[in-house]
Amino acid sequence: MASIRKRGSSWLVRVAFTDIHGKTHQKNATFRTKKEAEYFANSNEVTKARGGDLLGSTKSFVDYFTDWYETYKKPTVAASTRKNYEFTLDKLQRNFDCIRMSDINRSAYQHFLNKLADEYAYETVAKIAGHCRSCATDALEDGVITKNFTTRTKIPHCTDYEAEVGNNYLSYADMVALSEYTRPKASINNISAAMVLTSLVSGARYSEVAGLTWSDIDYKNKTIRIDKTLDYKGDMGFLPTKTRSSNRVITVPDYLIKILGTLHQDQVSAGVKNNMHLIFVGKNSSSVPSNNSVNKFLRTAHDRLGIKHITFHGLRHTHASYLLYKNVSIYVISKRLGHSDVGITQRVYTHVIDELQHEQSDLINEALENF
Repeated sequence: MASIRKRGSSWLVRVAFTDIHGKTHQKNATFRTKKEAEYFANSNEVTKARGGDLLGSTKSFVDYFTDWYETYKKPTVAASTRKNYEFTLDKLQRNFDCIRMSDINRSAYQHFLNKLADEYAYETVAKIAGHCRSCATDALEDGVITKNFTTRTKIPHCTDYEAEVGNNYLSYADMVALSEYTRPKASINNISAAMVLTSLVSGARYSEVAGLTWSDIDYKNKTIRIDKTLDYKGDMGFLPTKTRSSNRVITVPDYLIKILGTLHQDQVSAGVKNNMHLIFVGKNSSSVPSNNSVNKFLRTAHDRLGIKHITFHGLRHTHASYLLYKNVSIYVISKRLGHSDVGITQRVYTHVIDELQHEQSDLINEALENF
């Protein structure tokens, strides 16, 4: 039985138990009131009687999640799914460090979700929350925690860079000007220019462009495969794409394929070493230009051309808007952008769709009049 005794103004609880190897352990805790101490003692005695893991309750959230993932998930899921779990583990390490799982409450966990929502899209936060919920459910079953701290927590309104189009896209004339300015500069001597041009004609996000490797280029079919991203906010390793539908193969212009082919040859000639086989690495660097560096190149280009300022992500919006104005099917554009649903494309680019509907209203009336 658990022992409870008063020590000064506090109450000390000691629970003795034996692990599966027959070794005796003690679990100690201190509480302000006797009622809290009795609750803790009774809960642990019930857990012990049910064969629960009292030893595990001393583990940190990070340690328990690691053991849980290694035991139940890693052996049974695909390699791409493993990366998702490892991404979640990285976020737990950054936010919970050595905090015991039994010490985490709903408030602390909700704060964790709120913090994630400031950096990541809904799909990413939902995926992390799903992993944590499954882990906490099993921890409750194992007796490691007495309450599931993920219960009735919510995924808040998340950062959605896709929705923030606003004025962050170029007109057709400015797009052509930027392309003509960038193409002759895109080389091993100006990797930022090469990244800008790639996004402008592919619609790929910065993390997707940064994560491209030479095996992703199909010179014969003139396509680029996007199936990973670069963790530029973390350890610069590879991460999964934003969603499963973000994995895609897209066609690109012949001139981009030729520029990339020349870049590869120049890297070999210059002896550029990069163990990850990343495309966008220059002569004097072993890493991809940062998001800030590429945006600095964009600002310089805008100033010299006298065109509107946009961000790197605005290149993606420019690409999609241009295709819509060219009457490319919105379903085709949605797949090209890697959206999980065409409704997302319609929502993000509603400004363009509304303009097109207004411009074509006369054509519709004319068609109906002649019916």
